[in-house]
Amino acid sequence: MDNLTKEQRSFNMSKIKSSNTKLEISFFKILDDLKIKYKKHPKLFGNPDCLIDEKILIFIDSDFWHGWYFPRWRNRLPSDYWVKKIENNIKRDRLKFKKLQKMGFNIYRFWAHEIKNKDKTINKIKEIII
Repeated sequence: MDNLTKEQRSFNMSKIKSSNTKLEISFFKILDDLKIKYKKHPKLFGNPDCLIDEKILIFIDSDFWHGWYFPRWRNRLPSDYWVKKIENNIKRDRLKFKKLQKMGFNIYRFWAHEIKNKDKTINKIKEIII
């Protein structure tokens, strides 16, 4: 069970940034180093983190909040609230990606653990973009 009051939890959650996070800054630095042109946070459905050449959308997602390997660790979450929260994030991501693909975009997701490995990120970017 959560040991914080509803107000304390709300305050903590309000401090979590959704743009210009450390992950995004690291990712954009890699794009800059590779001299790849991009647009940060284009005003498009689904709030992608990056647009490259009008066809490629990139999402930079946290392993926890977006459920990377969620089935492996879901039973360790302290309450059903968190399980439902992450399940809803996963469902919303799937629907968002399908809709954007129907709009003609190619969707790519970079997970936090991938971005922390610069070489892996560079290789994935080169496969997608170059």
